[in-house]
Amino acid sequence: MKNETVISPELQRFMELHKILDLNSLLQIEDEVLLGMVGFGWRMMREVLELRETN
Repeated sequence: MKNETVISPELQRFMELHKILDLNSLLQIEDEVLLGMVGFGWRMMREVLELRETN
C-alpha cells in the first residue's frame, strides 16, 4: 500500500488556484517565489518546509 501524504485544505486550495498539479511540483518551487505568490503565507511555508524534510 502506498503511503500518501496529507496536506492542509489551505495548501490544497493554493495549489488549485495556481494550477500546481502535484506535491512534487510544489516542493520544487523556490521559497522566495512561493512567498511572492498570491494566497501563500507563513503557515503554508512551514508546512512546505516540513514536507520537504520528509521527502
